[in-house]
Amino acid sequence: MPIYRFHLDVDVPPHMVAELLKAIVHKGPTFWESLRTGWWWRLRYRTGPPFIGTVQDDSFRVRRDIQGRNSFLPLVWGRFVSTPTGTRVSVTMFLHPLVALFMVIWLGIVGRGALVDQSAPHAILWSMFIFGVALTASGFIPEAIKARRLISETLRNATINTLQQQTPVC
Repeated sequence: MPIYRFHLDVDVPPHMVAELLKAIVHKGPTFWESLRTGWWWRLRYRTGPPFIGTVQDDSFRVRRDIQGRNSFLPLVWGRFVSTPTGTRVSVTMFLHPLVALFMVIWLGIVGRGALVDQSAPHAILWSMFIFGVALTASGFIPEAIKARRLISETLRNATINTLQQQTPVC
């Protein structure tokens, strides 16, 4: 199942990385708030931060705040590790465990049928298997790329701004 990992080295301390990420993360509505406001069925135009989740002093757990539904939306977990030159941000993106379990079971049953069962039409089973893999990849990979870009831009821009503030202007 899709797992995507990367790390960023930035020239700011871990507490500043946490503050920078808090600027692009907001808490989503609680279950009862979403039922009361009906935000789950209305057409929403996202105007706030691009992520929903939490940021702590040394880690974060977020997902993108998208319009609509995507079961293959990656969960984004990260850790901050202090280095001599700043901070290393290690990020792991993965499918929700229940979605991954469902896909493993579905692809396992269809794949076994395509390989072992001689009475079933092979073309249909192979088509279902390929469709399942393509569906998972097309829902996960573009969102993982967007999440990486947003996190990278936030941290890189902060590093540039910090360096510009430290550089004396003549």
